[in-house]
Amino acid sequence: MGGTGGCNSLLSNDVVPVPSGPPRKVEVEAVNSTAVKVSWRSPVPNKQHGQIRGYQVHYVRMESGEPKGQPMLKDIMLADAQWEYDDTTEHEMIISGLQPETTYSFTVTAYTTKGDGARSKPKLVSTTGAVPGKPRLVISHTQMNTALIQWHPPVETFGPLQGYRLKFGRKDMDTLTTMEFSEKEDHFTATDIHKGASYVFRLSARNKVGFGEEMVKEISVPEEVPSGFPQNLHSESSTSTSVQLTWQMPILAERNGIITKYTILYRDINVAYQPVELPVVPADTTMTLSGLKPDTTYDVKVRAHTSKGPGPYSPSVQFRTLPVDQGR
Repeated sequence: MGGTGGCNSLLSNDVVPVPSGPPRKVEVEAVNSTAVKVSWRSPVPNKQHGQIRGYQVHYVRMESGEPKGQPMLKDIMLADAQWEYDDTTEHEMIISGLQPETTYSFTVTAYTTKGDGARSKPKLVSTTGAVPGKPRLVISHTQMNTALIQWHPPVETFGPLQGYRLKFGRKDMDTLTTMEFSEKEDHFTATDIHKGASYVFRLSARNKVGFGEEMVKEISVPEEVPSGFPQNLHSESSTSTSVQLTWQMPILAERNGIITKYTILYRDINVAYQPVELPVVPADTTMTLSGLKPDTTYDVKVRAHTSKGPGPYSPSVQFRTLPVDQGR
């Protein structure tokens, strides 16, 4: 009888050195049309029989409940630091390169230095249908602050197209305008395309599964001189010989590029032909005029410049310096 016990002991240590229990809590989940996420936990500690060095994920395509084609294998080796008996660690692997709208069977095994252990029960999962590829996109900037957007269907649609989605806007603004079109439409004219700005256009096509990958195009519209003038010019405070002026940039659609500087033109209203022109560089929106005459009314206007030159002057604003005894 003792010999039989010795035989059992021999079996348990030498003949079964690989994990006798399968990985636990095996879950499979479709990520998209060509990828699946597989997650699992280690076998129960008393069935590991040594340090788990890694795992193998076996998978095969299924048709009508039967395996079809070659079974495939992905290996995940654990780093030295992960050779532990912690049974709470969750492992996961993304299996990619699969076929859309196809069912696969997955099993997972753990291995030690002695070899593979028991396989988990097969888990079935179906990949989703494929979304369309990128549409082809052509952007033509026209002179009248518009852009003509034209597109063609993707090469691969994976079923009938159900429409398109266009997102577009200035690159320096956070929000994009979103528009949807039917599958029969193939162009759109965007208005309010400002000169001197860069725009991004993102177009995706939709089938029954959803929207596909976006085709992204950018255009940069050349700068021009500003077509609008600075806004809300007013005086903040004054003394008998100075005044602090403040204004705002021209409205966005009329800047036509990056504002590089401003020019202030001012004159004593009693001296018609001697205006003084002052550049404001860098392009701050405040300026203190000094060396003025006390108790005198001045006429002031301001204009903005881009790299292409100056825009129009703002309407004139008048202000009066304080008398000498109040300006101290």
